[in-house]
Amino acid sequence: MDAPAQDKLPPQAQARGRSSAGAVLLKWLGAAVAAAALWSALRGADLDGVAALLASVGAPMMALGLLPNLVARGLQAEASRRVFDALGRTASFGRYLSLTLSTEALVLSVPAGPAVSESATFYLLQRWCGVPGPQGVAGIAARRSLILLANAAYVAIALALGFGHLERASRPLLGAPGLPWLLVLSGLGLLAASIAMSSALLSGTVASRALALLRRLPGRRAGAYFEAKAASFSAMDTHATALGKQRGALALSALLLLGMWLAEGLETLFLLRLLRVDVSLAEVLSFEVVLALLRAAAFMVPAGLGVQDAGYVAFLHALGVPDAATAGAAFVVLKRAKEIVWIALGLLVFFCSRALFRPLPGRGREPERSPAHAR
Repeated sequence: MDAPAQDKLPPQAQARGRSSAGAVLLKWLGAAVAAAALWSALRGADLDGVAALLASVGAPMMALGLLPNLVARGLQAEASRRVFDALGRTASFGRYLSLTLSTEALVLSVPAGPAVSESATFYLLQRWCGVPGPQGVAGIAARRSLILLANAAYVAIALALGFGHLERASRPLLGAPGLPWLLVLSGLGLLAASIAMSSALLSGTVASRALALLRRLPGRRAGAYFEAKAASFSAMDTHATALGKQRGALALSALLLLGMWLAEGLETLFLLRLLRVDVSLAEVLSFEVVLALLRAAAFMVPAGLGVQDAGYVAFLHALGVPDAATAGAAFVVLKRAKEIVWIALGLLVFFCSRALFRPLPGRGREPERSPAHAR
């Protein structure tokens, strides 16, 4: 379409076109960054050495390397279950674990995975766990603030154990000291975001304020639509306020999410030890938390592909690991192979959900039938 013809389009259509073009450009930019970072991570590796390291691990130990992620996802699922149980929506741990595996597969496999995953979570909470829309939004927002809080605690633990290792790695990585203090600022930012988000949510006014802004949008249809949804917005605030009174459940969920972060760090330690890379838990946590933040920043790239991989190799170099390029490349292959397994399992659970679960009614604490009885 030429420029004069495009100018004849309504302003909303022009805005949508610009937004779509911007999204495509961002995706291609993310793909280019990922490819360049992945090449940087692998180009110095001895491929024969990589193959020999992977062969030395053996299939049984590779399979054992799947367990830490299962523990992490189990802790994440139980944290979610307790948040929504505090809202009066009881469903089995198996349903929440299946939901977690399915949504985590989206995080790992699609661009902007975290955003896509949250949308899928909203849908699956209703279908698999009997959580209606207003409670789902309140619970998802509360869980997000708890994840930020747990991440801030994880940063604090990594700093306490690995401050010296971060100082040692700072100059090789950045060309200057200061990496630990950047991590301190990141941790404080996560803590502040968690406090601000939870305070706003538990005040019971977020949804009503959002509705007031949405009502100002031009157009009768938009106004009528949001007017019809006023009761749902009010219910969101009511559920958020009620959730704020369940401090014990929220605190336990935060601890479970902290356990999730630590389990992911232990997974990295375990995989590196399988490859006979001599690193300590303190060293692993010191760089794992940095790379988790880097991966979150590169959200447009599925699973931080390339960006996180180059980060692992760079940190192994900075910490003085012998033949870091080869060891790092073998670790990246092992870690990505593990992620492919979990992506496949999560998608399998999602597409087989009709055979596994009968949809739960969104009517409070009702006993659910077992999958076998439902069939």
